[in-house]
Amino acid sequence: MVIDDHPIVHLGVERLVEREPDLEMRKGASTGAEGGVVVVREKPDVVLLDLHLPDMALPEAAATVRRARPGVKLVLFTGDTRPTVAQIAALVGVDGIVHKENACAVLVTAIREALAGRRYLDPVLQAGNQLVLSRREYQVLKHLAMGESNSQIAEQLGLANNTVKSYVQSLLVHLDARNRLDAVIKAQNAGML
Repeated sequence: MVIDDHPIVHLGVERLVEREPDLEMRKGASTGAEGGVVVVREKPDVVLLDLHLPDMALPEAAATVRRARPGVKLVLFTGDTRPTVAQIAALVGVDGIVHKENACAVLVTAIREALAGRRYLDPVLQAGNQLVLSRREYQVLKHLAMGESNSQIAEQLGLANNTVKSYVQSLLVHLDARNRLDAVIKAQNAGML
């Protein structure tokens, strides 16, 4: 199944999967919300998920799909080559990442790897895409995006105020941000929120 807002992507993946006797294409969706509904009905084993959906960022889209169908394998299928792509995917816990400009065989390999329980990272996206944020930094970032203060974040995450302050400073450095708001804006522009 494909969740992508470009009809040509759906058609292309459908044609590709038709050539593989052991794979079957299910009806897709063009938004994250629609994807959550279609996943329940179609019961796919693997979902190809676009990084930039019109209604939600990848973390929310992945959570929507996983709530609708626990255990489904998610393969990020993107045309984005920014250094944050692999990081976002790792934080969300996708089972694979494939760049849309790759050969068709790469997508088929990623699908099969996900079905076999192995992660697949497209070689195009491997170089220079090192993790920058820890899971805890990402949690703090999500709370920053909700407009919470350091003390509110500390209470929510069970941390000391000074620990949260350190995480915020680390986020500012990693995101090359001037302040908390700038960090949130940069993270949103990168598709992290």
